[in-house]
Amino acid sequence: MKTLIIQTRPGIGDLCVFLPAIHEICLNSVNSKVDLLTKKRTCAKETLEHDPFIKDIFFLEDFQKSNLNLIKFIKKNLYEKVYIFHYGIRYPLICKLAGVKNVYFYGWVKKNENIVERSKASCAKWLNNQNLNFSYKIYRKNIPPNNNDTIILGVGGSGPTKKWSTDYFEKLIEEITKIKKYTFLIAGGIDEQPVAAQFKKKFLDIKIISLCEKSIKESINLIDGSKIYIGNDTGFMHLCAGLGISSYGLFGDTPTNYGDYSNKIIPITPRDIKLVGHGTMGMNKIYPEDALEKIKEII
Repeated sequence: MKTLIIQTRPGIGDLCVFLPAIHEICLNSVNSKVDLLTKKRTCAKETLEHDPFIKDIFFLEDFQKSNLNLIKFIKKNLYEKVYIFHYGIRYPLICKLAGVKNVYFYGWVKKNENIVERSKASCAKWLNNQNLNFSYKIYRKNIPPNNNDTIILGVGGSGPTKKWSTDYFEKLIEEITKIKKYTFLIAGGIDEQPVAAQFKKKFLDIKIISLCEKSIKESINLIDGSKIYIGNDTGFMHLCAGLGISSYGLFGDTPTNYGDYSNKIIPITPRDIKLVGHGTMGMNKIYPEDALEKIKEII
């Protein structure tokens, strides 16, 4: 018997958020091979390279031009069950047209809700089990070396309102270095290369390594086993949490419940703002001393 999971959200963080539920489906599909169909931007093949539960990973972009191609793909693979972490009619209809006997999905109309709670509640309903574990882990082939002298700084983000200022990061580096001299891994994308270069130029006596030009696979190899992550609510925060690294997320413009699926994600929120959400615009109200106070005990 073969099972397919469809996860349509595009980011690395999105993949990580759904991974506990995905693993529960895999664990409850003992006699079934489980495949994943998702978006390329999740970097699922690199992130889940050593995952013992997911057999094959496919990308939705390869079928975007034709629903018929997706129908043929599902029919060819003889999937008996499909779990869809998404609202809407398109994917359930495609699966039914492909002859899938059991199709599970959120519903027809999208709702404004906590995506973590929705994935858990739907998974428990689909599997008829209210006692699922929902533990979060990114599997690795080898035990990583202990990098207790390395701190990951997450400077990337999906938009300017979700990024901490460069000045604040520099101040944090200065304050951490007064406590102990660490190597800093600068985690971001291509757009953050100038930020990493600026840090290297300013802190000539501190070892600073940029991950901004590296692949996700290379980055995972470098960050695995590090002391802590501290930085923006970004894909790297979720990756680090999955690798068992205590991840201090700066939540100034995104809801903290986005990290509720992992006990390794510790939110740092703006002063005097009780509830952070999309549009709070509070990143500049999280000060370096606030971040330092949170991580001081662990460093």
